[in-house]
Amino acid sequence: MLSEGLLFKEDVILTWMRERFLRNLVSNARAMKSDLKESLSRLQLNPYYTFPVMALVEPTIPFEDEHEKIIYLEQIRDYMQKKMTEGSVVFVDEEGRIGMLFSWVSKESIEKMQTMLKEQFLHSFNVGVGKPCSQLYDIVHSYRQAARALQYKFYSGTGKINYFSELGRSESLQTYPSDKEKQLFDVYKAAETTAEIQESVHFFYTELLHHGPIDTQSVYDVTVRLLVGIEKRVLSETEHVSMYERFDVMSIVKLATLDEIKQYVIHFLIGLKEVFSYNQKESHRSIIKKTIHHMEQECQYVSLQSVAQKVYMTPTYLSLLFKMNTGKTFIEHLTDIRMDKAKDMLKSTHYKNYEVAEKVGYQDPRYFSQIFKKKVGLSPSEYRETIGK
Repeated sequence: MLSEGLLFKEDVILTWMRERFLRNLVSNARAMKSDLKESLSRLQLNPYYTFPVMALVEPTIPFEDEHEKIIYLEQIRDYMQKKMTEGSVVFVDEEGRIGMLFSWVSKESIEKMQTMLKEQFLHSFNVGVGKPCSQLYDIVHSYRQAARALQYKFYSGTGKINYFSELGRSESLQTYPSDKEKQLFDVYKAAETTAEIQESVHFFYTELLHHGPIDTQSVYDVTVRLLVGIEKRVLSETEHVSMYERFDVMSIVKLATLDEIKQYVIHFLIGLKEVFSYNQKESHRSIIKKTIHHMEQECQYVSLQSVAQKVYMTPTYLSLLFKMNTGKTFIEHLTDIRMDKAKDMLKSTHYKNYEVAEKVGYQDPRYFSQIFKKKVGLSPSEYRETIGK
């Protein structure tokens, strides 16, 4: 009778031989010289499959130590082998993922296994499932498809089962969306809250993927270019740059999902906003000061469009900026300026009411009188009489 130590040693060797064989099988089954069924039987593995198919499983938790990861994956492999339906095979592949070779007729076991893994190891697992094959020699195709399906966690999120047969085609991005970057920056400049920054980032990526998923490398490339572009735009409009947390390209490429990328971009832009805000506020104060100066000097003919042109802004943005910084709309403030000038003229000149109306920008004397009474509480004539007493 074999000793317990020798039995253990033989069991370890058998496991190692199985792992090596299965890794070779999913690399290129047709290149293997021996008969597959005979080899599987010799390794005490099931040689018969009804439409063989591959699935790949990976834990969602990160590992700092490679040795620790290997030990953990082996624990998962051993647990799965005990729980999988009879005839299925489980192994650790070259990429550090759990491979599952099984018959398509028992595909319902995938969801059950994912649930059991979560209950046993107390965290979620990503699963990618390839398409079934007609024969075992073609299993390499199912394996590659499973790997592609596993990568789709980038879009679907972690802890999901992704089937290759359900994936849409992803294209590479041909041109960088410079117009979308400019649009994001304009909204970002005007944003007053974190929620507005978050919304602008989500909108950028929604537009980027408007026609469907693009390959993940393109998303990483676009993200890096976006952050470089926004940073340059901010710094070009900022006189005094204070300390801020710069983005790290290596940190970006390590992000596993689109949602993680979005959150990284949002976090960076929020930090950069603090640098931009002081200079932006100073710039806004200067613009509003110039705007009010033009309003006071040219109140007879001034308009939002004419002032916006002089301060090099769009009327819409100037209107928003004016309200944010003064608490009044452009028209409300212009009306106050006109009424103050009208009161001065009524006090110190002999201009008739219609002449005062024209000089402060009102062609209709009756409308001027209505506005004046609403603001001052007296008609222009009553006001002049009160002042003269």
